[in-house]
Amino acid sequence: MSTQNRTEEKFSVALESIQSKRRVERVQEAANAFLDRYSAQPDPEERLKLTFELIRRNFTPEISIVFGSLALGTDGLIGLAGTEAVPLVPPGGLRGQVIFHCKIYGPGERNGSLTAFYTEPGSMGLTNAEWLSAMRLLAGISGLGVGGHVTCPA
Repeated sequence: MSTQNRTEEKFSVALESIQSKRRVERVQEAANAFLDRYSAQPDPEERLKLTFELIRRNFTPEISIVFGSLALGTDGLIGLAGTEAVPLVPPGGLRGQVIFHCKIYGPGERNGSLTAFYTEPGSMGLTNAEWLSAMRLLAGISGLGVGGHVTCPA
């Protein structure tokens, strides 16, 4: 391997690292703005609506949240059984390549789920791994916001 090839490879790695840092910073900015709005909203269902809108607008349009009697993004479902909601494949499009699904456990028997699909780079330019990490963060905030917790894939 020539010195020039090694230099180009190092430059490429450094550039990707910088770009990744910028993408993560955008996720952090979105999460901070989300927390500001979230903390001002005491109603758990309204908090889930904020989660839904944030994810739909910034991370993926293919999202559904079901919690108790609340069902968001479930206009065209493949299935809605209890706490499971899976969005329909968009008209003329393919479902995202990566799936995120977590269970939301609220107080008492009030439970639900958050399901979303993603294909990189998406509107924020996230890799699949970065998107999954962002989704786990937002889902965790959502679980706490309804007075419970979530279980998500690792």
